[in-house]
Amino acid sequence: MSSAEIAASVVRELEPEDFKLLKVFGSGLKGHEALSKSQLAAFSKMHPDIVDFRISKLQRSGLIVRNGRGYSLVMAGLDALALKMLADRDIVDAMGKPIGVGKESDVYEAISGTSQRLALKFFRIGRTSFRDVQRKRSVGSANAPSSMPAQRRSHHWLMVNIDAAKREFDALERLQLRNVQARIPNVYGRGMHCVVMGRIEGTRLVNVKKLDEPDSVLEQILYDVGSVYGAGIINADLSEYNVLIDAAGKAWIIDWPQSVLTSHPNAAYLIERDVRNVVKFFARRFRCKKQEDQALKQVLQAR
Repeated sequence: MSSAEIAASVVRELEPEDFKLLKVFGSGLKGHEALSKSQLAAFSKMHPDIVDFRISKLQRSGLIVRNGRGYSLVMAGLDALALKMLADRDIVDAMGKPIGVGKESDVYEAISGTSQRLALKFFRIGRTSFRDVQRKRSVGSANAPSSMPAQRRSHHWLMVNIDAAKREFDALERLQLRNVQARIPNVYGRGMHCVVMGRIEGTRLVNVKKLDEPDSVLEQILYDVGSVYGAGIINADLSEYNVLIDAAGKAWIIDWPQSVLTSHPNAAYLIERDVRNVVKFFARRFRCKKQEDQALKQVLQAR
């Protein structure tokens, strides 16, 4: 059972005092790797005896762990806190089956209170080796040294995942508020390291062997990249792995945690790399003849 499934199974059994402590752990993540019983009592304004009882319950539920410095939140606890936050804001009513499990995120189906079909994306950066993460991404200071104590590494990855979710949500919300005409996910909310999106049915481009009109699909992707660029944002990680092809053959650009503003010092390099990656893939897989410099010029002119 995944940590999200553990969280979903226990979240309805937790009482207000349990969530009060979980919120203390969540709000204390920036400044504390662990919290003592006295700190938890002080921050929660609950009697030490009540705190002691609630701590035991959260431990049994697998949401926190005890270590040499006190008590620390683990991924299942962060999941439970995220789900509670989203439920309290009436964004998510129920979590369903997994849609996809990747190296850096788990995605589950969900339903809102109005029966709208949603997707919950829980970030799981750090599940792969730290060297692989350091090589592939630039979300914050992603690298957690192997010499770092286990508790500090765990805390580090919790913070990295929260930061990644914030980046993705902020970028997509900005594009949504500006009514950018591009096939990208709609976002409805964020809870800690979890982003709530509209559900998109599709197949990752890397797994698509045949397209009826590959040149048209490529042009659509470039148009969308240009529209987003014109709104001041660069995906900065565009490749065949974060494009979905839906049943109608339309392409959707997903995964935006590494996105940057066009004012970023490396913006020119990043937009060029995004365009180059997708043009090269279409040339290799579908024999498209689009020239990289022509594609880049087309994208840049959208601004």
